[in-house]
Amino acid sequence: MTCPSCEARTSCFGQGADASALRQLDQVVEKRLSLAAGAYLYRIGDPFRSLYAVRAGCLKNSIRDEKGRDHVMGFHMLGDVVGVGGIETRAYIFDMRALEPSEVCEVPFDKLEALAHRVPALHPNIMKIFGRYRSRDARTQFLRREGSTDVRVAGFLVDFCRRLEERGSDPASLRLPMSRADIGDYLGLSADEVGKAFARLGERGIAKVWRKTIKVSSIEGLRSLAAGRAGRGLATPAVLATDGPSQEGAHHEP
Repeated sequence: MTCPSCEARTSCFGQGADASALRQLDQVVEKRLSLAAGAYLYRIGDPFRSLYAVRAGCLKNSIRDEKGRDHVMGFHMLGDVVGVGGIETRAYIFDMRALEPSEVCEVPFDKLEALAHRVPALHPNIMKIFGRYRSRDARTQFLRREGSTDVRVAGFLVDFCRRLEERGSDPASLRLPMSRADIGDYLGLSADEVGKAFARLGERGIAKVWRKTIKVSSIEGLRSLAAGRAGRGLATPAVLATDGPSQEGAHHEP
């Protein structure tokens, strides 16, 4: 599949580009890689060379603490660009691993920079990718420090729904490729706390959860819960409501 015909073109490097720009972008894609579930795209400390656009599936990025324990920092789906964290350090700063069978496009960064100078239409997209990387960082920190277990889990689901909707999918019907343990690690919670929060969503009539499938009955109810810090009726936090498609998180990577 080429860039002009790829479903991810509306949210990765080619967002808003015309047919000519997409054809030129396709020429700098070095590889289209398939990853089995559990396979690593890159590891912490690997030399930085390329950015990767997710074509299918879902990946997670994680860091390792001083005791050697991994901590999930973000999840990446169709159209997300990962690897941005390695640009400054010239080495990847996260482990990036497929949660399910996934596909990515590898774009060498030096070729992408050169193309952006030749094709002005692509330059704003690259700047947006860098901006989204910083925005994801802010959102991650917000979700981890704000409110109760229910507020954090609802905030996570609001964000996931938004990202699906931006990609043309039904935000009321979710299939979560990540485990409860991964969600909990991302939010600073245990897997058991996440499971109980999911159960309470059903009790409130907001969403029904069956294994990794979630049917959202009330997106407004979910947003209200995500905004309800300490029971106060706040508007949906801007960091959850206005951010563009995710690229990598705070300490997310992309």
